[in-house]
Amino acid sequence: MIRGDQFKQVADEALGGLVAGPAILNRAKMQVAAGGQKKPALSLRRGMALAMSLVLLVSLGALVIPQLNQPAIPVVDTLQSGNGQEELFRTTADLPRGSLVLSSEEKPAYKGIWERGAGANFPLLRVDGRFYRMLTHPQDVSALTGASLGQVAVFTDEPDLDTGSALLSNVAAMNAGVYSVSGMPAAAAVAAEVNGRLRLFQRVAYAGNALVGSESLKDLIPRGAAALQLSDVGTVSDPAQVSRLMDILLSQSSYQGSSSRSGKQALLIQYDNGVVLQLAVSGDSLMGSGTWANPAFFTAFAEAVQ
Repeated sequence: MIRGDQFKQVADEALGGLVAGPAILNRAKMQVAAGGQKKPALSLRRGMALAMSLVLLVSLGALVIPQLNQPAIPVVDTLQSGNGQEELFRTTADLPRGSLVLSSEEKPAYKGIWERGAGANFPLLRVDGRFYRMLTHPQDVSALTGASLGQVAVFTDEPDLDTGSALLSNVAAMNAGVYSVSGMPAAAAVAAEVNGRLRLFQRVAYAGNALVGSESLKDLIPRGAAALQLSDVGTVSDPAQVSRLMDILLSQSSYQGSSSRSGKQALLIQYDNGVVLQLAVSGDSLMGSGTWANPAFFTAFAEAVQ
């Protein structure tokens, strides 16, 4: 909005230095000489004043109206540090409703968030030799888009048959953008354009491919969770309890191999930025990017919900 003490400055900028030139003054003198009266000069001055007032009103309207048409609710940006660099991302308030999927039931029923595929393969990405599975929630993570990781170079319905290293997908179209996710290491989750939306993909095992190099569960499941939910057992949201359970999960899980199997339970891990990751559960084992055994975690979880 324009303050009262800014009107003169705005008027000067809008009129652009408009002054009465010699031609206007000469015309006024000629009319006075011809009529021998001061009335025409007075009328001319009034006409000039009226014209300049109209120019001022139109110019001010052109400056003020666009400001009135701007959105009333601004976008709030937050700074977060990641990998030694600071990047802007919107707050979680910008995420669509339904992005937080944890149930309020005392013993929540099974709820998996890994997206199912139409054929034998689930919808996936391959980025730098790592495989990622598309999640059902959130439906759009554009508010959390990080750095570009490239574009889909290979699109195929049979990703297990491709032995190359190019960025590959069976759901994101050719040349679709792939990005890191703010607040998440690229080894854990990425985002990609799918049917006009930026969908979230979680790191998983595929066709015998699980860990890369010296990776561990700490690379696949970030710390800093806000809540945990284990189907048929309960939900833990107390910060101290969540922190304790995450410590047990990440420090005491023993890697069993690259194969993964389906489970009758799901561990959902919710983060403050709206992202929810999943590990399938069968007995004392957790499956995601490979299979991990951790009896101590399930004992501690059951105690935490009592």
